[in-house]
Amino acid sequence: MEKQEQTSDKEVTNLINPSSISIQQMQTEAQAFQSVYPDFISEIERVESTRGKLNDFQLMMAVSYAKNGLGVLSYERRQIINAIFAAFTNIYRNEGRIAANQWAYENFGCGVMPLSSEDTRDVHTRLEELSTMIRDKETELLKLYREYYVLQTYLGEEREEAQV
Repeated sequence: MEKQEQTSDKEVTNLINPSSISIQQMQTEAQAFQSVYPDFISEIERVESTRGKLNDFQLMMAVSYAKNGLGVLSYERRQIINAIFAAFTNIYRNEGRIAANQWAYENFGCGVMPLSSEDTRDVHTRLEELSTMIRDKETELLKLYREYYVLQTYLGEEREEAQV
């Protein structure tokens, strides 16, 4: 397991500028990346919905849009954030958005882990179970409400007879 983590760390370091930024430095800036990740992904999704996969310019514009939310950063922090975005965009260009999202999730805890088809089957099964339970509870609740209404009506009639 450690060997896999080392391999992925080396791959990530190669995606970035290997001479300037370490994995540890990237992880210290994870919170900043997490804070702008939703804006970044929403911008990517917005452009993809109209034009398909983003080209380099559109990807650069999405990064710029997301980084606007960071405010003023020191030079070192800005370099690390730029490297994180460079790694993400490199994965996006080479492997697609799903792989890039998975990388962001695994390294920074951003977004939601993509579901496999087996996971979605489990979700659909659970949704069906919940729908059935809701229908059963609604039926039970209607029966209870009817009984409540009948008893209230009975008390109301009894009061009217007592007043007469």
